[in-house]
Amino acid sequence: MNIILIHGFGEDHFVWTDFMSLLPKKHTYYTPDYATFTDCESIEDYVKWLKEFLKERDVERCVLIGHSMGGYIALAFAEKYPEMVHGLGLFHSSAYADDEERKATRLKTIDFIEKHGTQDFIKDFYPKMFTDDFKKKNKKQIESHIERYSVFSKRSLKNAQLAMRNRKDTTKVLKQAGYPIMILAGEEDKFVSVESVKEQMKLLKKGHTAVLSGVAHAGMFEKTEESAKIVNTFIAACSLVPE
Repeated sequence: MNIILIHGFGEDHFVWTDFMSLLPKKHTYYTPDYATFTDCESIEDYVKWLKEFLKERDVERCVLIGHSMGGYIALAFAEKYPEMVHGLGLFHSSAYADDEERKATRLKTIDFIEKHGTQDFIKDFYPKMFTDDFKKKNKKQIESHIERYSVFSKRSLKNAQLAMRNRKDTTKVLKQAGYPIMILAGEEDKFVSVESVKEQMKLLKKGHTAVLSGVAHAGMFEKTEESAKIVNTFIAACSLVPE
């Protein structure tokens, strides 16, 4: 089975490097990276890129697992190319569109990036992915990640924010999917509320869901082994679906 791990906003494919070592070895994994793209201005643009990425690798059907913005891309892809999807995993993500408050925040974020640059933005934004306890215990790791992601261009970050702001609701994908869907959430997530995630969990026909305590927006780092167990159970369910 082909498994596609899609990273989120303000990070790159690196988030999956250690996590993948805990996933079943018998499958083929891809970690497409859009972090530096400056020509994608909508979620649909990212979907076109992902379709081309899979075509170049002769992937006709796959399991998509997306972290945060990666989940938005996965949902939009599943909506457009349902015949290619074997399973869909939302890793701290949501099928809801932005509400008006969130849309306004996106514009403020774009303005901040333009005025202050990538380094100041990532330094402010990235630590918010984690709980206070994790930040205290893993200061060097987070600083290392901030340094890695501070090289992204302003344009790539601003375009991604705009794409997320303008994305549409994709809850019908959750309602209609005949394949397994995973929703993994963090109890202390500042970006995707637990309440909204629980609402979406109720929409699933074949759901594999979990809300992790002591986790914010980055379960692959905050509770690596527990997150991997949930993903492994989901992957096993996908492997039972007839080709």
